[in-house]
Formats: sequence, C-alpha cells, structure tokens
Amino acid sequence: MLSRIQNLLKYCYEDNAGDKLPDIGLQLFLIAAKSLMPYEDNIGCMYDVTRYEKEIELFKYYKNGHDDILEYYFNNKKPSEKEDMLLEFKIIPVITANTEWDNLLNEALKAASFYSVNKNTILNTILISSVINEYLDNKDIDSTEEITKERLINFSLKNFSNNNDICINKINLIEFEKERIKMLSKHELITDDLKKKFKSLNYIYNERKENSEMINETVLSSFSSYLFKLRKGIINPEKLKISQNDVPEFKEFLKRSSFSHPLLGRCTVIKRGEKEVLIRNKSGLIKVSI
Repeated sequence: MLSRIQNLLKYCYEDNAGDKLPDIGLQLFLIAAKSLMPYEDNIGCMYDVTRYEKEIELFKYYKNGHDDILEYYFNNKKPSEKEDMLLEFKIIPVITANTEWDNLLNEALKAASFYSVNKNTILNTILISSVINEYLDNKDIDSTEEITKERLINFSLKNFSNNNDICINKINLIEFEKERIKMLSKHELITDDLKKKFKSLNYIYNERKENSEMINETVLSSFSSYLFKLRKGIINPEKLKISQNDVPEFKEFLKRSSFSHPLLGRCTVIKRGEKEVLIRNKSGLIKVSI
C-alpha cells in the first residue's frame, strides 16, 4: 500500500529534492495534506476547511506559480464557476487519506468546491476519486469503469451542497445534471482524453509501475508515509491540532533569523533581500514576497 501511494505521488508531482523551489502543484499538495484531520467519530480524514483557509491566506506570500482559480479565490473569497485546471493536485491527498467511499468523496468534493463549482470540476472529482480509490485498494482495473459509473449514477450534487452548506445555484445544478447524463451515455467514462488531461489517471491506466524503493528521503516520501498513516487511522487527531491564538503577522516572523510558525513549523532564513526572503523548513525552500 505504501509503495502504491509513493509511486502515484512521484508520478503526479515534481519533488523538491535539494535546493529546488517546489512548484505550485507540489505546494498545493502540501497545504492540502496539512489540512487533513482524522475524524474523531468516523473512519477517515476530514478536509479541515478552517485550517485550509488559514493555509491559503499564508500561501499568498510564497506561491511559486500561477493558478487562475486560486487568484479568483484571493480576490473574491468564494469558488469560481470556471473549471479548475489544477484540480487533481489539490484533491489527491484527500483521496489518499481516506478508505470509506462516502467519506472520501464528500471530503474530496469539499476540497474541489472550495475553488470551483463548475460542473466539470465536480464530475472529474468523482471520476478521479473513484479510480484512485480502486487503485489503492488493489482492485482489478477492468472493474473500475463499472464501479465508477454506479457511483456517478448514485451521486446527488444537491444533497452534497445541502449537507455541506455549499452554495450551488439552480442553473449550475441543472448544467451538472445535463453533463452527467451526457457522460453516462458515452461508451466509457474514463476516456483517453481524460487520461491525457489528468496525470493520476494516465499513471494508473497507462504508466503504472510497481516500485517500492525511494532511495533518498524526500518531501514526497515523507508525505507518502504520513498519508499512509492517516489512511490507516494511526495518527491521534490531538497531535495535529494547532493554536491560532495571538499569532503575529507573518512579516513579523520574517524579521528573525529563525522562527517557529504554527503553519510552517520551524523555519530558518537563508537569504534576505529587499522584495523577498528565502527560508527553509522541513518541506524545503520557500521564497516569500514582501
């Protein structure tokens, strides 16, 4: 199981070994993984929206790349109606940390709809979640199509939005239903176009390799182990809770040569300039704009 998680993450994300700054895909993975909280009375991990909102507000200072949907959130503090082109980078940690389908899908959709309520974003979340879930459970790939179709048929976007207090207007609900019917009428759900569009699907269907070795300790190997432990339910939720009381502005932290931040952990300032500060924590380098 651990090797399956490692292999999937290695294919989908560009690791930041050495002195390389992580790209936006890996950064989005990290903040999603850090925002997972084991249920106290259920199986799996919840997508902690409150924690994620704090991570995103901090992320404005150090994001390494551009994402239209992310910029829309920064400017409007609500999800966009456009399709999220970086969807899978944001939801893979949530899928990986869960085993029970209903919980998994609910939390993955919470992560997806934080940014976008576009019909394709919602539908693709269901498809990606189902395929990765079957892959991690070591199920026969030939049965994944039928299982995914059944899950898509049984899904109710209206129930999801009501249960999670997510605002999806009537027009978007209708557009979603039209697209779902169109998708179900096709000969296959997981098309070649989807496999080309999403790295996770391409890996599982076309490039899948079983390799249990990760020679060097990297960010992805470390977080593979972390997600594996979350998936197995062997991390105490109390250990993951953080205090956000009386936290100074981030720029105040940057005045020090080293500091411990509630979200970034222990950090050391490597280089300081007029417009940016280079710091390092256990996840690697972070270039902060000031």
